[in-house]
Amino acid sequence: MSDEIIRATIYQPKRIPNIYRPPMGLPLNWKDETSGELPRVVFKFFSSQYLTTNEIALLSEYCRHYINAPCWDATAGFPDELAALRQSANSISTVSDISQWINACLEIAIDPF
Repeated sequence: MSDEIIRATIYQPKRIPNIYRPPMGLPLNWKDETSGELPRVVFKFFSSQYLTTNEIALLSEYCRHYINAPCWDATAGFPDELAALRQSANSISTVSDISQWINACLEIAIDPF
């Protein structure tokens, strides 16, 4: 037997669907999530409560959904900043990352929450 550690990647299905509201392709709002899980985590985040890794992952997934909405492409006001936000949303892994990402969104008048 080997003492080597085997790492497995566990597939986690998306909890936020890749669906956008017509006609402009607006993102789904976090308050409209029907399980209640996302609103609960958003309230925890904004009240500075401890977030689990799973809760951070859920907020990260919502951030990716929000910033990838087609409606932002139509505005075309800040294409470089939008591209940077889309890229950085893929690497959100801490509460600090979420805060920094939200602040960067607000700099170009995008408010995900």
